[in-house]
Amino acid sequence: MRFYMVDRVQEICFGKYVEAVKCISMTDDVFNEHFPGYPIFPGSLILEGLAQLSGLFFERSLAEVGHTWKRAVLVMVNRFKIREMAFPGDRLVYRAESKSFYPEEYSVAKVTAFKEGKICAEGELVFGFIDIMDDGMKNITRDLLAFGLKDARIVEE
Repeated sequence: MRFYMVDRVQEICFGKYVEAVKCISMTDDVFNEHFPGYPIFPGSLILEGLAQLSGLFFERSLAEVGHTWKRAVLVMVNRFKIREMAFPGDRLVYRAESKSFYPEEYSVAKVTAFKEGKICAEGELVFGFIDIMDDGMKNITRDLLAFGLKDARIVEE
């Protein structure tokens, strides 16, 4: 089962940054077990949301420079810290900024999650790139990029 930890991409500047929103709801399945009577949104899912956003960002940035069929794969997490817990009803703003972008090899994103304007989590994520060979996966990738960015404000450099 595939799950998405980002609700909406708000703004993107290809090759530079992307911002998105995650609204935490008590109806999220994670709260059945984490923790009954005191629901806390797991830091690992904040990390997952930031990784999904960064991967989407790098895949779309790759397409902008002519590398159409590449998949961004998370290969390393550096200095990731959860600074504040998140709960149902919280609205997180995710931001990923490109620190390094080498389309033939790897890219590094500085990621931050904000809650009410304060840093909730932050760190660096390193992505490698693999070729997408399967036509079915190419279609899925194309559709996911189009859907993920359909309402995003595109900022020119």
